[in-house]
Amino acid sequence: MCAIAGVLAWNNENSAGLLKKITSSMSHRGTDAYGEWNTDFISLGHQRLSIQDTSSIANQPMHDASGRYVIVFNGEIYNFKKLQQHLSQHGYQFKTHGDTEVILAAWNHWGVEALSHIEGMFAFALWDNALKELYLVRDRFGEKPLYYFNLPNGGVVFASELKALLHHPKCPKSLNPKAISQFLSLNYILTEQSIVEGIHKLAPAHYMVLRNNQEPITKAYWSLADSFYAPKWEISESDLIEQFNTLFTDTVKDCSLSDVPLGIFLSGGIDSSAIATAVKNASINEYLQAFTIGFTEASYNELDKAKFVAEHMQLKHIWEVVDPENITCVKRIAENLDEPFADTSMIPMYTLAKLARKSATVCLSGDGGDELFGGYETYRADILHQFFKYLPFKNMLSTAVDHIPVNYNKVSFDYKLKQFTKGLCLSPQHAHYSWRTIFSDSEKQSILHDRYKDKVLHHNPFETFDRFYQDVKNCDMLEQHFYVDLKTWMVDDILVKVDRVSMMHSLEVRAPFLNHKLAEWIIRLPTKYKIRAMRTKYLLKKSLEKDLPRSILFGKKEGFSSPVSKWLTNDAIEEVLENPHMNEWFDKRALEKLWKNHRDKRTDCSYKLFGLFCLSSWMNTFFEKQTL
Repeated sequence: MCAIAGVLAWNNENSAGLLKKITSSMSHRGTDAYGEWNTDFISLGHQRLSIQDTSSIANQPMHDASGRYVIVFNGEIYNFKKLQQHLSQHGYQFKTHGDTEVILAAWNHWGVEALSHIEGMFAFALWDNALKELYLVRDRFGEKPLYYFNLPNGGVVFASELKALLHHPKCPKSLNPKAISQFLSLNYILTEQSIVEGIHKLAPAHYMVLRNNQEPITKAYWSLADSFYAPKWEISESDLIEQFNTLFTDTVKDCSLSDVPLGIFLSGGIDSSAIATAVKNASINEYLQAFTIGFTEASYNELDKAKFVAEHMQLKHIWEVVDPENITCVKRIAENLDEPFADTSMIPMYTLAKLARKSATVCLSGDGGDELFGGYETYRADILHQFFKYLPFKNMLSTAVDHIPVNYNKVSFDYKLKQFTKGLCLSPQHAHYSWRTIFSDSEKQSILHDRYKDKVLHHNPFETFDRFYQDVKNCDMLEQHFYVDLKTWMVDDILVKVDRVSMMHSLEVRAPFLNHKLAEWIIRLPTKYKIRAMRTKYLLKKSLEKDLPRSILFGKKEGFSSPVSKWLTNDAIEEVLENPHMNEWFDKRALEKLWKNHRDKRTDCSYKLFGLFCLSSWMNTFFEKQTL
C-alpha cells in the first residue's frame, strides 16, 4: 500500500517544496521509497510500500512508454497479470512486473474505459500531458481513501489522508458542523463529507477530471444499484454452491498475489474461516500465516474458535491477548486518525495489525461478508420489525424496556432489546437507521452549546441514508437495507477503520469479498439464500459444510469489538470534560450528567461516551497542529 498526493495549480505556482511536505507526512503508509514529479501545472508525490515488483524500477510517479501519462497509485490490481497478457497481445511492452505500469498501458489502450477492466482496490491520480487534464479515481467500494480540496484560483490539492492536505496554506482549517452532526449520530462521518469544511472525499466508484478554465467534472463509472436490480439467480441450491465455491476460491487466489509475506486475519467467525478454507482449497497455505487477537474479557473473546480453525486448516497461527485496561491505546489511535472515528473494533484491529506486521506485509480480511450475505444482527431486527410494527402499545413497551438493568457485557441482551424497541414506531428505513444511531436528534440538542445547535442540527444524517434508499426503492426491503449498509456503514466505518489502522503499521489489507465481480454475483442471490428462518449467511455456511464443523458454522456470532464500558474511567471522562475544544461545542453539565447516568448504571452510555472521548482526543491533535 502507498500514499499519493498532488497539487494542480493552473497559474504555474511552484509547489514542489510544498508537495514534499504533504507527501512525506504520510510516510507511514509507504516506508520503502519516496518519489515526486513536477511540471508547469502539476506536482505529483508518492510514498511507496513495495508489494508487487519490489525493485526500484517500479517506483512512482511512473510514466508510460510514450511519456504522455504520469500516475501515482495506491492499491492493488488483482487481475493485472491477465490485463498485462491481453495488452501484450496488442503490442504493449512492460519493463516491470507490477500493476502500476499495467494501469498506464490500459489507460493508453482504452482511455477512461480502462476502469471497467480493472479489478481491485485503488485510488490514483493520472495526468495526461497531451490534453493537460488530471484524473482522480477511486475504487468501486471505497477501500482506498482520496481527499481533495478545490483551490480558490482553480486547480486542486489531493492526498490519501486529510491531515496531509492541512499542510497546504490555502486549505481551510474550520470544523464542518454537518460532519459533527453525522459523527454524533453514528460515531463516523458519511460519504463525501469530511470533518474539515471545504475538504471532500471522492465518492467510491467515481472519477473526477480537471481541465483548465473548466469546472471539475465528477462521474460514476460503476453502479452498485444495478446489481440489486439485476435478475436473481434461478438455478438449484447445489449449483449455486458450486458456482460460489469456484468464484470465491479464484477470487481469494487472485487476492493472494504478492512478492512479500502474506497473512490472514482469523477471528474464528464465518467470513475469515471461509477465506482460510479458500486458501487451503487453492493450495496457497504453505507459506501463509493466520493472526488473531483475543481478550481476557470472556464475553469478547473468540480466540478458542480461531485456534480451532487454524489447526483444522493447518495454518501457522500467531495470536495475542489484549489487556482490557487499555484506554491509552484508544487515545493514541484516535489522535492519529484522519477524522473523528469511534468504532470500538479499532482497538483490536490496531493490535492485530501491529502483530501481523512483525512477519507479514499483506493480510487477507473477511470484510464485506456481513453486508453481502446479511450477517448482522440488525437484519434480523429488520425482519422482526415487520412483524412487531402492528403490535399495540409499542410506546409503552419501549418505556418498560428502559427500566431493565444495565449489563456491560458485549452487545448485551438488554442493550439490543432497548435499541430494537426504540425503532418499533418508525418506518422500516428509519428503524434500520436507528439500530445504528448513537445520539438521537433530541440527545444531540441536549449536549450541544446554543451557538452550534442550529448549525449542527440543521443537517439530519438520515438524509444521506434516504438518498441511498431511493436508489433501490423498488427492491425488496431487506435488499434495500443491504444496499444502504454497503454504501454507508461499510464504506465510512468498516473500510475506514481497516485502512487507517493498518496503515499506521504499514500493513496492506485486502478484502476478497469486495472483489466487484464476486460481490455482484452474491447480490443476485435471492434473499432466502442469505437469511432463512432468521439464520444468517445461509448459502455461505452451506458452502462450508464439508470443510468446517457445525460448532464454527452455527456458533453464536461474536463480532469484533472491545469492552469499552469497562475501559471508561473517571480519568478518561475528565479529559473530555476539561478539554477547551470540547467545551466550545458542548455543554459541560450535560456531558457530566451523561457520565453520571452511565457510571450509576442507569443507562448504558458506553458508545456515546466512547465517541466523545475519541472526538476529544482527535480535537486535541487537530488544534495543536494549527498552532505549530
